[in-house]
Amino acid sequence: MMSLSYSLEHAKRWAAFSGDYNPIHFDVNEAKRLGVDGLCVHGMRALLDVKSALSAAVEKHASSLEGLVFSSRLREPVMCEIPYELPVKEVVRREQMQVSGNLVNFQTQKTSISSKITGANSLTLSPAAQVNTLEGEELAVLYTQFLTHVGQVAPLWIFLDAILFRQLVNAPATLETVHSIIPEHKANSLRDVFSLVQVVQTHHDTHFSPRLLRQNESGQRFDAIDYAILPTLVMGNKHAGLVLVAGIQAWRVNEPLMSVTVTLKTGSLAG
Repeated sequence: MMSLSYSLEHAKRWAAFSGDYNPIHFDVNEAKRLGVDGLCVHGMRALLDVKSALSAAVEKHASSLEGLVFSSRLREPVMCEIPYELPVKEVVRREQMQVSGNLVNFQTQKTSISSKITGANSLTLSPAAQVNTLEGEELAVLYTQFLTHVGQVAPLWIFLDAILFRQLVNAPATLETVHSIIPEHKANSLRDVFSLVQVVQTHHDTHFSPRLLRQNESGQRFDAIDYAILPTLVMGNKHAGLVLVAGIQAWRVNEPLMSVTVTLKTGSLAG
């Protein structure tokens, strides 16, 4: 069982890497206004530790798997200066492998994040309308920033998952559907929405190649990857708040690498 605790410094480092400066992570009064009693770390930052713990248990199965799916539900804020426990459980039934882990608040024994990695079929990508590229040199710079701000070496899929999430929340394409609902708001990306209203991530799902379970070796160069942002599904209304289901996928030449789906809930965007 892993013991974890997060501080304001963890939030600052993740914000520096991701660009997510949502005041709920830094301003006690703003957090209280939004119903959180104290500061909380970014869900994506806490997920790094959850993913690493599950990956360690999955790695020995990698050679026999065609694909892997990481599924996570963010149930409660992960509070700063609170001890957490992360027990990991491995189950293999009828040749189906599953590793699960819940991030549990030690004081309340409530689950903040429930996650699992399961074996799956090979990744198949959706047709892409617009293709973007991250060059190898750019990925190398981002990896250095990742190590600097996160402070830990991680399997490649965890780094790529973080990069794709970063691209997703910063790309104008993610909000194209939302603009038709809230044209009065001058938000160009999800990161801009974070500064307008409360935004809570509720689910994070990643389908990826088992080859990405390996860690990047020191000095190893990165190959360029292509990625595409998928149309954002929008539910709800601007008065009650929206549910956004955003997706992004990445590949290299003819090799599918990863598909990420993120579900976010916003506060009211009316007014």
